[in-house]
Amino acid sequence: MTPNRNTTIVLALLALVYASLAFSFVLVPARPGFIKRAPLVAQDTLDFAPGTIRVSASQLIHGGGDASGLDCYACHHQESPPVITYDADHQIVLPKEHTDLIISMRNCAECHPPDDPVKLDYDAAGVVVVPKGHEGLLRMAHGRNNACFNCHDREQLNQLHTPEGVKLTFEQATLLCASCHGTTYRDWQAGAHGRTGGHWLRFAGPFDRQECTSCHDPHAPRFTGLIPLPGPHLLHPLPKGVANPPPPTTD
Repeated sequence: MTPNRNTTIVLALLALVYASLAFSFVLVPARPGFIKRAPLVAQDTLDFAPGTIRVSASQLIHGGGDASGLDCYACHHQESPPVITYDADHQIVLPKEHTDLIISMRNCAECHPPDDPVKLDYDAAGVVVVPKGHEGLLRMAHGRNNACFNCHDREQLNQLHTPEGVKLTFEQATLLCASCHGTTYRDWQAGAHGRTGGHWLRFAGPFDRQECTSCHDPHAPRFTGLIPLPGPHLLHPLPKGVANPPPPTTD
């Protein structure tokens, strides 16, 4: 049987492509070895920070910080649960008393470097002034209907609850996240999601695993997107102004 001319051309092109790939892998190894680099200069990227970009309720309480803002009944009365109001777009209208609380929980460090912390400005009435272009910070963005009482207990504001009705404290927020995000929670337990500090070898010393709300804002958990830093590879250029180190030597 006479081979089809088009088939022959396609196979020849594929053979050429695979040969080129094989040659490139030989010419540029996938892992050229560990490359000692000079410290990165923060210009278009953020500095590495030893902690997380947020402070969770659990961290605040166990760290001895001021947790008075977590006491809902400092302002609310338990006999009269708050009424949630919505605008024309079915977005929750936040009371001005909650503006500071919500904005202070946002992940400002996603975009603002840690050496230049965000400072809030207030108007004559004592209401925080939302910077232009940041109006979306006051919008809830969690769950299908963005309702407060998906997670907060209507009758006991200082408590959280799972969809099944299990009562949890603010310090148990990770278990609340697990009630809806089971796959991610299992990854977190295995160390494949989130941030773990301490010793990689468990027998060498203690380790700690940061909780969900130490990184994710519970009212808007999605990250805006971070600029990735280059990895230890010769093909990844360093930021402008950082000199390339000499190539590694072999004995």
